[in-house]
Amino acid sequence: MPYKIETGSEPERIEIKYTGTVSDSEYKSAIAEFIKFNSEKRCLLVLTDLREMKVTPSILNVYDSINMFEKMGIDTRTSEALIIPRNKFVEDNVKFYENACQNRGYNVRIFYNREDAITWLKRNE
Repeated sequence: MPYKIETGSEPERIEIKYTGTVSDSEYKSAIAEFIKFNSEKRCLLVLTDLREMKVTPSILNVYDSINMFEKMGIDTRTSEALIIPRNKFVEDNVKFYENACQNRGYNVRIFYNREDAITWLKRNE
């Protein structure tokens, strides 16, 4: 499984880490698992680490995941910090996700290191 979902603390959050090549079906599975995990934990802070992901999911699947958030009732007060590598291709694709989420009322922001991402999440507690 090219992803791992767990809880973190200070601040309390859900952490998702992707590694290696992530197929579109694996991405859909990760989103479904996140939604289930989030419904159990009721956590409004999410830290997603994409630095070790080799292939980003298709734009269509990314867009579908945002629709799933809405359909499954993910709270729009949710804040997600995305940690990405300094890579123009990855940044362009993740920027689409960031903008689409923000357009739907979710607070999403891109970072290049864990420390800045966690600092931002603490401010959104």
